[in-house]
This record gives sequence, C-alpha cells and structure tokens, in this order.
Amino acid sequence: MYSRLFQTLSIVALLVFIPALATASTLRASQVLVVYDSRIADSLAVAEFYAGSALVPGGAGGEAGIHEGLSVFDLASTGIPSSKINGNVFYDEFVAEIRDPIRAHLEANGLVYQIRSLVLCKGLPHRVDDAASPGIGDQPGSFAGQLGAGAARSVSVDSELTLLWQDIPDINVDAFSKLDSGFIRNPYWHQNRPINTWTNRHIREDKEWVFIQYRILTRTTNDDPQTALRPGDILLVCRLDGNSVADVRAMVMRAQNLMYDVEAVGVVIDESDSNGIADVDQNSEIDNLLDPLTREDDYETARDLLLADGRFDPAKVHYNALSGVTQFQVGPNVDFNGEGLLVTDDLILMTHFGRNHSGRPSINIAQYEESFNYAPGAIFSTMESYNGRAFNGLPTRFSQGQVADFIEAGGTFGIGMVWEPFAQTVPDTNWLVQNFILGGLTWAEAAYTAIPAISWMHVVIGDPLARAMRTSDDINGDGAVNAEDLYAWEKSPVDINRDGMADDADRQLLTTTIRVPIQQTFDAGR
Repeated sequence: MYSRLFQTLSIVALLVFIPALATASTLRASQVLVVYDSRIADSLAVAEFYAGSALVPGGAGGEAGIHEGLSVFDLASTGIPSSKINGNVFYDEFVAEIRDPIRAHLEANGLVYQIRSLVLCKGLPHRVDDAASPGIGDQPGSFAGQLGAGAARSVSVDSELTLLWQDIPDINVDAFSKLDSGFIRNPYWHQNRPINTWTNRHIREDKEWVFIQYRILTRTTNDDPQTALRPGDILLVCRLDGNSVADVRAMVMRAQNLMYDVEAVGVVIDESDSNGIADVDQNSEIDNLLDPLTREDDYETARDLLLADGRFDPAKVHYNALSGVTQFQVGPNVDFNGEGLLVTDDLILMTHFGRNHSGRPSINIAQYEESFNYAPGAIFSTMESYNGRAFNGLPTRFSQGQVADFIEAGGTFGIGMVWEPFAQTVPDTNWLVQNFILGGLTWAEAAYTAIPAISWMHVVIGDPLARAMRTSDDINGDGAVNAEDLYAWEKSPVDINRDGMADDADRQLLTTTIRVPIQQTFDAGR
C-alpha cells in the first residue's frame, strides 16, 4: 500500500516537473539560427519553408514554418559576394563570407549565448578547400600524407562552424604545427546529456590546445572552464540539403511528430567480414581499429544495444557479419538479378560498409540507397569516405553511396563526410542508436554525440530539433509519450522490453523516456 502510494506521488511530482525540464534541457527552437542566402533560389526556398515566410521575406509566401521561435540570418544582407564554386570555398573565403558575418550577426543581435545550433540551408557551400593543394581531400593517398605531416586543411563548412568563435588558422599549437592541420576532438562525443546541461558562457574564450600527432585536443588535465574545450563551447551545426528542394521539404516533414512503430520497423547493420563479437580490444575490423579512443566495435555494439533494450522486434534487427555477395543486404525496390540478401522491412537505420565495398551485387549497385523501404525517421550512417560529397552539383566519388540519394529515396537523417575522413573519425552508429533511436536527445544532439572529430569532414543532415518516440512507450495510444503514459502503465502494466514480464524494468524504460532524464538536468552549468 505504501509502495503504491509512493509511486503515485512520484508520478504526480514528475508530471509537474516535466514541462520545465523539457524546456530547460533539450535544444529548442529559440536556440537555432537558420542561415541562408537569398541570392540562391534553393537556399531561400528552404529557409522560407523551415522558418516561415514571416521571418524570411522575398520567397513565394504563405509558408507557416516548421518551428516557432527560430532566428534567421540572410548572408546576402551583408553585401559580401559569394565565392562558392560547386560547393567549395577556400578558407579565407569561408572566413570572410560565412564565419565572420555569422559572428557579427550574433553579436549585433545579442544572440551570442542564446544560439546553440546553426541550420545551413541548401545551396550554401559545404566544403572548405585547401588553397595550397586544391582538391587534395578528394585524393585519399595524397591526403593521408598531408594528415601524417600535420598539414591537412580540407574540412567541411559545417564542421568548421562548430567552433565559430575560435580563430583556428591563427593559433600556433607548437613550433611544428598550427591548429588547422588536423582534426579536433569533439568534446560532446560520447555524451548522453542534452546540450543545455553544459554552460556556453566561455564559448568566446581562447582555448588551451596541445598537438598530438595528427590529433588536436584541449589539455585533458586542464580544469579551467574558460580555457578547456567543453561541450557547451561548440555549436551543433546541421544542414537542410538534398538533391532538390522537394527532397528537403519531404525530409523535414518526415521528422515531425516522429513515432517509431517498434513492431514494424527494422534496421540494417551490414558488417562484411567480421567475427560478429563486440570485442573489448581493437582488431582489424574497420569499425574497431586504428584509434582506441574512437573505435568500440561500433556495429556489434549498435546491434547489442537494440537487442538488450528489447523494445524493437529482434527479428527485424538485420545484423550481418559475413562477407560476399550472398551476404550483401539489399532492398526489394531495385533488381539486383537475384544477388544479395533481401531485406523488405521499413528501415529506420541503414548502416553498412558501402555500396562500393567488395562483394556487392554486379548490377544496379548505383541505385543501392533507393532499393530499401524507409520509415519516417530513417538514419543513414555508412563507412564511405565521400558519402556527403554530392551536394551543390558535385557528383559522388569512387561510386560511394550518398546521403543525398538516401534522402531522395525516403530517408530522414544522415551524417556524411565531404572529404576523406579516415576510419578513425567515422561516426559511431551505436551512439545514434543510444541517444536518438532509444533515447530522448534531439537529432542535432544525438548526431554530435556520435561524431569523434570536429573541424573536420562531417555534415549532419536533417532537422536538428526532431526527437524520436516509440509506440512501445505510448501506453495510452494518444500519439504522444508523456506522464499520462506513466499513469496508464501504473493502472495496467505492460511488458515494454519483451522479457515476458511487466515489471520495474519496463517502468524504468518509460520513466527515463519521459523525463529526458531528470538527474542530467541537475548537472547543468558544468
């Protein structure tokens, strides 16, 4: 009797606390700046669709916008001409035409500490080229030599903007290198807390850096909050982009009110030539080699997270460790002449070694992304060096799959690389699973917890404010997951995790989902 009364009182307290918590912790619209260029028709169209005609003048008109409370910035308002050529700019151009105007806009409008995320609209450049060796990031062999020599300076526009307030090319790290000669450890990587649980009061302070081979970090022993790079010191930069404006609109709409049907959706985790074991120590598998700080047998860990959680149908978790064309997972919408291992489920995750990987079907492989069926909220994350290259008119390279083609085929989110990233910086799928598919973080937050490096090659595609819920947690069937579902569960307990019992483990899953977690908010300000 006492236990039941205590649980009821706890639910009442939770119901009161949740609205304030959700507002205080997770990324919200008032913290997002939409950046576009009205001189570029596609950029203007996407900005108007996303932010609304009232905020974005000069478009077709009549667009309500997707989220209320967004801020916008038109790069054309600066009068600075764009030097973009097929999505590429050199670093000096990036600074003068993109970075510094955004800085100035935030300062002039009192938004320096309010904005935590940037949204770049279709048509804006996505690659910063190396002026000393133009195009070298498209040549893996040559670029590897540059990286090893501490002279790799090709990056994505998006990733460079994560460190908006750091004057990266001007910082001498030691006598042999500069800060723009490799990648920087992402301080938000492998976290599971909303971005607002970290302060950004020191975002404009110069940080203290140390150079270690081709990896650049802030000093891990430095506890000074002003000079140590912490999660609150970065901006979560996302891009609304695709092969067409229509693709972008459809992608964003699929992300709204997102509810994964745990009985119907599936995932593809295709790891060719693996032992299938989540090894603690690194080995020769690409998702578990080179750098012990970034690799953690990613594919097997993602599989195990989904299976251990129990909410999704285990029969639809299509993990494959084997190699060869008979084991290469394919969808039903393209004729591969009988080759490949057929997966017909509506996917919410497609992660694999790539359509250019050995053992692929011999025909129609260029249509690989469109072969699958996708449910709303589907995520793309693959081991392909140039899977984020084909924007702004650029083609693919080495026949590698493209996040843009995935979006056109019905996908909703993706992380791509615009130049050669090398295996140690490829995103960790298991953190997308943990923090987005199974967790409560927004897409922007979850994506950046999965990315090991910033000031590097990544582009994050999709609505940064989207969050995923699951039908297993919608106990009362009203299309939302909130404290009312906890009330409903207490009245009639349900087996959420498929272990055959409706018990405290199920209650904890539901409570964690609803509270986004309470204990994390008390860490705010660190």
